[in-house]
Amino acid sequence: MKVIAAGNSFCGDDGVGAAVLDAIRERNILPGVDLVDVQTDALALVELLEPQEPAIVVDAARMGAAPGSVAVLRPDEESLGLRGDHLSLHGLGLPEALALARRLGRLPARLVVIGVEPGRLDLGGGLSEAVRAAVPQVVDIIAAEVGAHG
Repeated sequence: MKVIAAGNSFCGDDGVGAAVLDAIRERNILPGVDLVDVQTDALALVELLEPQEPAIVVDAARMGAAPGSVAVLRPDEESLGLRGDHLSLHGLGLPEALALARRLGRLPARLVVIGVEPGRLDLGGGLSEAVRAAVPQVVDIIAAEVGAHG
């Protein structure tokens, strides 16, 4: 299984994926799970996905919710509930990257996308308090997903 972070750590809450990977490493949990940060490289994300390997993608996602809100989404949800603002993957948004993976036959049969509503996306800023507070919840969701998939 892979846990893949997407986003730009230099743009405030867009760095939530990287913060989640750091928290997983700090807690020393999920041995044997590949932790990968693709940052803003949508093609690297598509390349990492494999149909037979379960994957979890973590990213900041504009969903119209309160900052720090967490949503667990499945790729069969047509729009993934994300607004098409190309958040975090420069020119190719997460929904578009997953649609490309599907067209290329790379979309995993078991894929979970965990979106965290950003509060701020300013250059040079760290995570907002609301998003920082959501990181342990995201880690717990990932641990449960990994446990459920053995």
